[in-house]
Amino acid sequence: MSVQEQNLQIVESAYAALLRGEMEGFVASFTDESEIHEVAESLPYAGVFKGPGVFPLVIGKVMEVFSALNFTKENIAAAGDNVVAWGQLELTGRSTGTTVTIPLIEIWTLANGKTTKLRVIYGDTATALKAAGLA
Repeated sequence: MSVQEQNLQIVESAYAALLRGEMEGFVASFTDESEIHEVAESLPYAGVFKGPGVFPLVIGKVMEVFSALNFTKENIAAAGDNVVAWGQLELTGRSTGTTVTIPLIEIWTLANGKTTKLRVIYGDTATALKAAGLA
């Protein structure tokens, strides 16, 4: 099995765990040095978060703004050290009750079977902010 195939399998396993509600499984490939980058600076929970224990913290920060979220993965591909998953993110604003669907891309960077970085990229932050009552 190639490194790309191994990386793809690791990320696919992470998403499968998340679908089962197993946060620990989602971050199974994370180390103390792994980083989650919420890159949309316009959102109130933007930033860089480090270590496997931060995933519940990040989700908690997102859930302060949105009462529900659901990522539907449409495709996933591996290239070099990166695995890219893209799909649609359904969000419901906590203060407005408005539900919207926006494009979402997650770029996983792996080394030696471990996640070094997970970048979360929103395709339409303006719509997300409106749903949250922040625009």
